[in-house]
Amino acid sequence: MITYKEFEVIRTLLRAEETPENIANYVYSNKHYYVFKSEDEVAELAASLEKKGYLKDGKVTESAMEELEPLKVNNAVILAAGGSDISAKSVYNMPKGLFMKNGETLIERQIRQLKEAGINDITVVIGYKQELYFFLVDKWGVNIEINPDLKKNNIYSLYIAKDFLGSTYILNCDNYFEENPFSQYEYNSFHATVYKEDAHNELVVKKNQSGRILDIYSCAKSGECIYGHAYLDAELSRRLVNFMDEEIDDFRVSALFWEEFINRHIDDLDMYVREYSADFLFEFDSIQEIQNIDGLFLGNVSGWINEKICSVLNCTEDEISDINVLQKGLSNILFTFAVRGERYIFRYPGDSTHFFIYRKNECVANRLAAKAHVDDTYIYIDEQGAKISKFRENCIDLHGKYYEDVEIMKRVARKIRAFHDEGYDLPDWEEYNYDPIWQCERLFKEASKMKGDLFKIFEKEWIMLRKLQKYADMDGVKHTMCHNDINIDNVLMTEDTLDIIDYEFAGYNDPGYDFGRVIAGLDYEVDEPKIKDILEAYFGRPATEKEHLHWMAYSAIHNWYYVGWALYKESINESSRDWMVFFYKQAKKLASWCLPQYEAIYGPMEDPKAACIRKNYVKLL
Repeated sequence: MITYKEFEVIRTLLRAEETPENIANYVYSNKHYYVFKSEDEVAELAASLEKKGYLKDGKVTESAMEELEPLKVNNAVILAAGGSDISAKSVYNMPKGLFMKNGETLIERQIRQLKEAGINDITVVIGYKQELYFFLVDKWGVNIEINPDLKKNNIYSLYIAKDFLGSTYILNCDNYFEENPFSQYEYNSFHATVYKEDAHNELVVKKNQSGRILDIYSCAKSGECIYGHAYLDAELSRRLVNFMDEEIDDFRVSALFWEEFINRHIDDLDMYVREYSADFLFEFDSIQEIQNIDGLFLGNVSGWINEKICSVLNCTEDEISDINVLQKGLSNILFTFAVRGERYIFRYPGDSTHFFIYRKNECVANRLAAKAHVDDTYIYIDEQGAKISKFRENCIDLHGKYYEDVEIMKRVARKIRAFHDEGYDLPDWEEYNYDPIWQCERLFKEASKMKGDLFKIFEKEWIMLRKLQKYADMDGVKHTMCHNDINIDNVLMTEDTLDIIDYEFAGYNDPGYDFGRVIAGLDYEVDEPKIKDILEAYFGRPATEKEHLHWMAYSAIHNWYYVGWALYKESINESSRDWMVFFYKQAKKLASWCLPQYEAIYGPMEDPKAACIRKNYVKLL
């Protein structure tokens, strides 16, 4: 029986198109993972193989081929059932396996590489947008298996393919290999790995001196990470299938990655690492990783995005460069790019935004803001949610300044006033009407489907806020086009400019509502001088007591809306950060301060039991 290192020498020579003059140099330089200590070690192994009759004049003999026969790879399984992450699904109109580089999809590149290595029996497990993969059957002759439950992790996809396991390569559809890593022969079971300095979001291996995996774990700072393809020999496959048959329906097993399931039985499953260099294989787990390979990002975004950029900026696709996908943004995908030396930002709406955003309102509001020089970054927006803006370089980090620095907040207040002044007496204002209490009720109703009856849980608070809106509307304040979401993320400030951006929540509303995250953003006392100074900047004079009361009332309503927003985001498994408690406390504090004063002005009011939806409001569908 040949040793592992002897096997690697023979297999590498089988790939050579002609017998190399220097066997040791050829074998050593053609390994993309660690095997040999030096060329001298390879030379010694080659000499030993010559003596055993496995090499002759640098060529692999029939005796060697007989030794390799039990090590032959039977087939491959490609796991392609999953979609992209939440953000990526919003941007791409295809599964990750169909992303393209250099005119070839990722999954077809792997299929081609497998076939070039002599692996023709290929099974693809599909699920998300499965119909887009059907062409592979006719084009490449692959077998298709369907994963019917996309809520389960890829252990379930592997289980779907259990009948095909046995001397089998396991691949992920989103892998990209610079060179062909596959072979007709493999010595033992392994999983590819890559060393990463930042391994916080990866599965990391612990191994012994021979490279056998002892543990697979997560949350490491750095380490050798599970990455890329794997190979399961016949014995490991048999044992693995038995374990899956016994445990696939056990609690939480279906939530595991298949490698995590392997780890549950690692003492009984001999698997080794094969450590590659980071520039040899790539895996696209997130939209941020997708951009790291030149040419892949814009080559795979929905076609109309390219067309939109070229149309609006009067450029060609070749002029679009320097793309950078941003993490920032709670509901949208954002990426910056350059055209002819100028930098821009493109906004694409996220999947969940359709529920609480009205694009027609946003378009009207953003154009009004541009006209009033409240948002000088504006270039283009449409009702499908696409938006192109100038990218502000060298923006000041407002954390620690927004809210605390009254002079900054006064500048924001003056910008708000300029925007409001532009939006009064808007023709057909009913089309853009925005009732924050009704909007909040929608969010509570949807969130209740997953969280239980939230109206009952927050019954006392709802009575307070509905009553408060009725009182505030008795003040007779004229409505205008409002931003409805002014916060630190939507204020861009440089040394020379200040822009209020992102009008996604805009609508015809009470102007006081725009101050919910301006005068109630920190734990201010309700009547302290900071708030009075900010309101004075807005009005151009000191605010009256009634104006002060009215603006605080609508700030309470604003914060209550965001309690509903946070509940809704959590109900669809999206993060609301840690803001829900903050919004709740602010809404309660402000409402408790305002209600006694309104009762003194207008008299007591019966507790409203029904939604406060006025007849002159147009229902927004």
